[in-house]
Amino acid sequence: MMKAPYRYPMVCWYDPAVLARAAAYVGIANLFGRNSDTRLIEALATQPQHQFDYANAASESGEFWLDFVADLGDGWNSTYAIACAVAEPALTVASAGGASVATQGGAALIFGGDEVYPYPSKEAYAKRTEAPYAMAFAGAVRHPDVFAVPGNHDWYDSLVAFSRLFCRPDRAFAGCRTQQTRSYFALQLPGNWWLLAIDLQLDADLDEPQVRYFKDIATQIAPDAHVILCVPTPQWIYEKSYPGHTSYEDATLVYFEREVLKHQVAVYLTGDLHCYKRHERDDGVQKIVSGGGGAFLHPTHAPRTDSVRGGFHQRACYPDEATSARLTWRNFLFPLLNPRYMWIPAVLYCLSAWLASASLTAADTVSLSKALHAAIAGGIRNPFDGLWLLLYIGAFVLFTDTHVRWFRIAGGICHAIAHLLAAFGLGWLALRFTTRLLGFEFGDIPQMLLSGGLTFLGGGIVGSMVLGIYLFLSLALFGRHSEEAFSSLHIEDWKQFLRLRITPRGELSLYAICIDRVPRSWRFIQQAGRSRYQAHDSRATPPRLIEKLVLRPLGAGRYAVGGIDQQGRAYGSSGGTPS
Repeated sequence: MMKAPYRYPMVCWYDPAVLARAAAYVGIANLFGRNSDTRLIEALATQPQHQFDYANAASESGEFWLDFVADLGDGWNSTYAIACAVAEPALTVASAGGASVATQGGAALIFGGDEVYPYPSKEAYAKRTEAPYAMAFAGAVRHPDVFAVPGNHDWYDSLVAFSRLFCRPDRAFAGCRTQQTRSYFALQLPGNWWLLAIDLQLDADLDEPQVRYFKDIATQIAPDAHVILCVPTPQWIYEKSYPGHTSYEDATLVYFEREVLKHQVAVYLTGDLHCYKRHERDDGVQKIVSGGGGAFLHPTHAPRTDSVRGGFHQRACYPDEATSARLTWRNFLFPLLNPRYMWIPAVLYCLSAWLASASLTAADTVSLSKALHAAIAGGIRNPFDGLWLLLYIGAFVLFTDTHVRWFRIAGGICHAIAHLLAAFGLGWLALRFTTRLLGFEFGDIPQMLLSGGLTFLGGGIVGSMVLGIYLFLSLALFGRHSEEAFSSLHIEDWKQFLRLRITPRGELSLYAICIDRVPRSWRFIQQAGRSRYQAHDSRATPPRLIEKLVLRPLGAGRYAVGGIDQQGRAYGSSGGTPS
């Protein structure tokens, strides 16, 4: 019998230990990523990888199913809830209109990036990623083949742990077969469809062996075939969010489609943003973000992406923008949601008040304005105080989420000044409390220690509140800090995945399936030789349909689009309503 695994909570991204280790991993990944490319070593060390042939793998009904899950391996509740839905051999979900839609488990399961949080290691993958899926598939009648695309979090250890888990065909993932030997792959599917997955290594570029691999694959793709392209990041959305910044331009995708593949892509699939968004072009080509596999929720209301370059317009998103905007208000509860973070502002506020108080005399403490004037003069006069202020402000300038230089400087300075004023105000109040109310003499050791302790305690709370307010205003007014504002909320609900079906006629159906509220409580049961957690939460909601999208090829790279929209209404394009 399987032992009940530990149910990991959502990652506390503002925990000082997590922040420190994440910063170290990012720095190391960028340093070594610039000087050594693991993909090149991987290509040299492994046998040649060809396409994986599923062209004749359709079921008796002639249909072929596969699943796409991205951004998983965070909290147990959310990751396991999605894993259980994926593991079901047949899953019937209700649409918004109340109609029941039947789906089947896929013959292949594609992980679309960021398979573990907060950083990769053998232990993290085993406990946060593989354990939930192993339990979901334990005793199951179906074990799909697993393929994985690395995301930025997978790359933080230069892909070492990822390669050990997903690129060794001699082992299995959660009892499911793995076949790929590289971080990119190609699947030949029934109905003249192909699924290609590329690896961009922290938004670096396509390495030469990968280019050669896909050029060889391209020679085997028929001119009238249809391509699904899995990419690590939604560059079309980042390009809209950060206009003019070359790091987020989708030039690599354009190059891949035009120069490497030399074939139009019908559907782009990606994760990285932990929500669901679908953009559509007039010819039926789709760009889909589906990153709801278990990680914290990203907002859908900001920044605005009603349209993106290339004539793509947003047709669906989940959760809806009104819900997303409402969730932003939770940042006012930042200290309660992130109690461990309070150590950081507590230390910074205490140090800032300490340095400021060194410039004060007893006469300066008579009024707040006089004390502030003396502290500012001391900061200008004292090189050490001035250096502290410059470093303090510089840190907040670097933290500001924008690539517009003047906005970053202005926003960072305003944010830093808000913290400095709050720290000074707390220090002055602590000083007045200890000297006026408690009767300590200004500058005595007991007075300074008690005043510092009060500033430390108050700084943790007030500093966290200031950051929460800043994140709320940044997202609500400027559409910035979407990741920082929502990672602080640890939202484990509003999760989703994609289920794809190819019919004998070559039509592609995409079912976006969601769980509005994942279970919080589980009961460990062992029966019929199967051990698993069973949901024991009356407030949890069953999987339901966000939307169903059907693409019917019309030729010349055009597709008739139909399906069931987010309101539960059936629709079809002028090219005909697909079934």
